[in-house]
Amino acid sequence: MKLTDDILTVLRERTAIDGTHLVLTGPRMDPKLYQRVNEVLEAVGGRWTTGEQAHVFPVNAADALAPVLESGQAVTLREKRQSAQYFPTPSAVVQRLVDLAGIEPGMEVLEPSAGSGAIASAAAAAGAVVDCIERDPGYAGTLADAGIARTLTVADFLTVPAQRPYDRVLMNPPFTKGADMQHVEHALRFLKPDGLLVSVMSWTVTTETRATAKFRALVEARGGTVKSIAAGAFRESGTDVPTVIVTIPATRPADAKPTAWPARETPANADPEDFGDPATIAREIADNLREATRIMDELARDLALPISRATPATADVIHLPDTPQEQLAFDLGEAS
Repeated sequence: MKLTDDILTVLRERTAIDGTHLVLTGPRMDPKLYQRVNEVLEAVGGRWTTGEQAHVFPVNAADALAPVLESGQAVTLREKRQSAQYFPTPSAVVQRLVDLAGIEPGMEVLEPSAGSGAIASAAAAAGAVVDCIERDPGYAGTLADAGIARTLTVADFLTVPAQRPYDRVLMNPPFTKGADMQHVEHALRFLKPDGLLVSVMSWTVTTETRATAKFRALVEARGGTVKSIAAGAFRESGTDVPTVIVTIPATRPADAKPTAWPARETPANADPEDFGDPATIAREIADNLREATRIMDELARDLALPISRATPATADVIHLPDTPQEQLAFDLGEAS
């Protein structure tokens, strides 16, 4: 959202800031202008609080507002949702995270990159004491409104040092360029020795590549588990990216089993007969390979023959031109 001059004038000249509190000053504002100003303030974390008679921010209000005033632009919460840059965790997936985590009342839980707090809310509802970390001031404001977090840190999670150890870490980190692996590795530092991390991750981590080798080895060394999430589970959030749930203990359990990495699931409505008998398919592949080999061998023999002025004896003889006159006649289609 590019800020118009009237919005910028209000933000620069009609605000009184005291720490986390911002008060709009001057005469009563036109309702439409106030709505647009309020949308900008909410985008950077400010929430109107009747009791305080001010917009209250989760961080210093001047710091939150500075980038907006400098750039003349703000990405509103509405624009963030519409631009598909934010994929809230669907309720069914949230419930699987909570179930796999085995949350009990009184447990201390961390949700990094908490967004608007879908996972944190479910953990709190299960009786946990929840702390949140969220880099976006707008979403941090939403979390503050919800009142579910004991503490709320507005920062890039990867820059936050591990301080308090947690019983559980529940998360749905960003996926771009392997960011989910970075976030999970960092989050493991926040666990108590008997703690457990449960995270939504991209399906990419299930494939054996140079980029995933270190992370896969970590999961296997800790006795982690990997569960596939049904295709289309995130469709309601605006994406069809395939995902899994990875569970990693802080310390490898004595009874840990080897990690089983899931394979792509067969569609639920697929007919097994569509896939055919494996033995028959193998024979067909072998027959096709033999036929391809025969064709290539014949081609190789033909290419090795010297150039002749005639095709093999089994074919009609074609006389190639020997003189320019014959060449011209040949080109005109008059050669016999």
